[in-house]
Formats: sequence, structure tokens, C-alpha cells
Amino acid sequence: MPDLLAKFSTQTSKPPVLIEVKSKKEKFLSFRPDYLQRLQNYADLVDMPLLIAWKFHSLWMLFEARHMKKANKNFNITMETAMRENLLGSLAGDVAYKIGAGAGIHLRLRKDKLVEKEVADNGGTEQWMMTIDDVAFTDYEGNRREDLDGEVQSLFSTWDLEEQQEHNDSHIHLRFVAGNEGMQFAHTALVHLLNWESPQDDRPHWRGLLRKEQVTANVANFSAALESALRQKVVSHVFYVRPHAMPVFL
Repeated sequence: MPDLLAKFSTQTSKPPVLIEVKSKKEKFLSFRPDYLQRLQNYADLVDMPLLIAWKFHSLWMLFEARHMKKANKNFNITMETAMRENLLGSLAGDVAYKIGAGAGIHLRLRKDKLVEKEVADNGGTEQWMMTIDDVAFTDYEGNRREDLDGEVQSLFSTWDLEEQQEHNDSHIHLRFVAGNEGMQFAHTALVHLLNWESPQDDRPHWRGLLRKEQVTANVANFSAALESALRQKVVSHVFYVRPHAMPVFL
């Protein structure tokens, strides 16, 4: 019997779908013929589509079981095929996006008092008491932005920002900006947001979150946040990914 019974508002068919969930860090997923046949027999008995959800590290793919092909012995699917037939976008509204290069967060820390100084052959170290006297955001065109929506600001926590430092006699300037590379899926960004909002070393309680009307504290509507970020020139691209072969039930 598959792990989940789910009904999505995007379906055009009345019956729910059955989902078998797997986690594997290799670049292919393999089912024994008898195992896959038992799942398919159950799906045929209740007349519901059979889907496979595959977690590869932090990335999720959802595809029809029919895309698994018989090899020498088992039924296999590669990560490339699973991504090409991924239904998360069409079925669950998942999107991919990119924060534009140069968009980021800028902190200016004033040096108030030198606490300790150690001199060494490699230059030594200094410890200062400091005060943050300026916080700013920039868009991907390099403009200082003081009008970014709170949800757009929260999107920076979903991205692997590059750290830059500049020191002078009175201040330290810390810059955390997006580089040229990278792309993020909304479903992986959700995990980053929850980890960022959770207390240190406290993992999100997924069953408890399912009962909440709003999953994250800072972003009520992720799609709307991306649209705002596009207008405010923080997000440069949003990708709506469709499967190569659209299922009948969609």
C-alpha cells in the first residue's frame, strides 16, 4: 500500500492520487519488480494514479510510476528523467527562482572600543565593542532600497549569500550579496525559511506545521513574495517548470 493519499486542487480528475515516498542520495532510484507491481495493483484496484515522491538530498521530485523503466532486473529511473517529469510545479505550484546578482544585505558596524589586540607574524587579531549604526538592502541594479516588503527581505534567508568585508579606522562594513550562480526551488526555500525562523538547533516540527494556517512566520504567500521581489528588482528570474509528459489527471 502506498504511503500517502493526496488530493490537489490542480487535478481535473475526481479521484485522489497515491504517493509512494522514497529518500535516496544516489542519482537513480530502483524498485524490485514485485514491489512496484504490488503498488500498481493497489492503485489499479482503487482506480487512482500512482506517483513516486523522491527526495534527493534536499531536492524533491514527484513523478508518475510509469516513468520507471525495466533494466536488467529492477525498474529504475534516473534523476535527470525524474526532474524532466517532475509534477511538483504543475500539481503543487512549485517554482524555481533566482535572486539577482548584487542584491543583498549591508551592515555598517561602528568601532566603539578596542577590547583586545594580539600581534602575530600573520598580522594579528583585534576584538572590538561595536554598534550596528546602519542596515540597508540593495537590489540587483545596486540601488539602495529602504522600501522592500518584509516578505521580500525574508527571501534573502533562502539564498546562499556571499560575504564581503571592508575595514577602516572607524567602521567595519559587512555585505551579504547574491552571486551570479545558483537557482532555488520554492519547496527547498521553505525549509530554509523554517530553519531560519526556528530556535537554534531546533528542527521544525512538520506534523505540527501541517495544522497551521500559515506555515512560516514571515512569508504568508510565497508566490506573492516572489512577485513583489520581481517588481522590486531583488528576484531576477522565476521559472515555472512543467513535466515533459503531462499526466491525464492534470
